[in-house]
Amino acid sequence: MPAVAQSLFLAAMQTAALIAMPVVALVGCVGVAVGIVQTVVQVQDQNISFFPKLLAIAWAAGVFGPAAFALLADLFYTVMRALPELARA
Repeated sequence: MPAVAQSLFLAAMQTAALIAMPVVALVGCVGVAVGIVQTVVQVQDQNISFFPKLLAIAWAAGVFGPAAFALLADLFYTVMRALPELARA
């Protein structure tokens, strides 16, 4: 694989990780907190934990959305600049 393609792949994986990790960490923390509360009050219904996680994802999309869009736009411009080199390979 050409070096340009490898660098683009690495940039895409880094961008995906930067976008996904805050949301995954937030939902994990909310899940643990809801699980602790459910254990304390002895309510073991899995449907109860869905709504707080959904709210956390919506909040994260609102807070981290502009930064994620900027990262994706930067990746898009990087790919567009690398297309002539990829065509030659």
